Amino acid sequence: MRNKKRLLFLPLLLLMGSTIGCNAFGGDPGANTPFQNMNEPQSEDELLDEDQITTVRYESTPGMAGGSEMEIRDPNPVSNVELQHAYPDLVTLQGPAEENQVALTFDDGPDELITPEVLDKLEEYDVQATFFLIGERAEAHPEIVERMIDEGHVVANHTWNHPELTEITDEDVEEQISRTETALNDIIGEEVRFFRPPYGAQDENDVSTIGGLNYSNIIWSQDSLDWKDLEVEEVADNILSDIDYGAIVLQHSAGLEGDEGLMRTVDALDKVIPKLQNDNVDFVTVDELLGESAYR
Repeated sequence: MRNKKRLLFLPLLLLMGSTIGCNAFGGDPGANTPFQNMNEPQSEDELLDEDQITTVRYESTPGMAGGSEMEIRDPNPVSNVELQHAYPDLVTLQGPAEENQVALTFDDGPDELITPEVLDKLEEYDVQATFFLIGERAEAHPEIVERMIDEGHVVANHTWNHPELTEITDEDVEEQISRTETALNDIIGEEVRFFRPPYGAQDENDVSTIGGLNYSNIIWSQDSLDWKDLEVEEVADNILSDIDYGAIVLQHSAGLEGDEGLMRTVDALDKVIPKLQNDNVDFVTVDELLGESAYR
């Protein structure tokens, strides 16, 4: 087994008679306990068994266990190109270039601020996209996930709380995926087939683990770099520059520390969508682009 830091999955913990105030990962990416009371530490005597827990309420969008995209992400993950060459049946970077189609994808949602703005903009242009969702956030905002489905978008698996897969064990990779699968299935009543590793970070073991769970491992071919807190024009240029038919475009619908940065990726859609539509490009979801089913 590879040498990885083990990310512990402790049961959901609640104080007797209390409401959960905040997720631990939102304040401390290194914390191992999924939920904690912000006012005082919990003793073992006060904790409920997992079987006793029926409802979890969030006051805000949970954070990401691995840290922000800006802190972690490699803007040029060459390893995925190598992995795609080594595992062409498991790793996908783009769709076929024969059709004038492009797939917009959005990572790290849902949240209560940016994700609805992305959905509003897509609705304005009657464009469907694919959303790679963090399970913990989907559980916190199920109504937004339901809206995605109602408006014809595809939802996919982006782990439970966004760790670096290369820094956790194979068993914990499986747990991250399966826990998110359960959360999404509870909301949409479907088992999703598409998965994207957080930060685009994965190695051969991760590819094997993901493939063994019968997921289609979807990366991207066109990176907006919106996570770098760029201006609207820069985000749009990163998408439009040298874009090919069959492109899978990476953007984010949550994840930055502040709101202003990702509002620019929303505004960039006003430049990207009309420009490509004028060039007779059709926007499709990843399943349509690849000719695969989005759900099992």
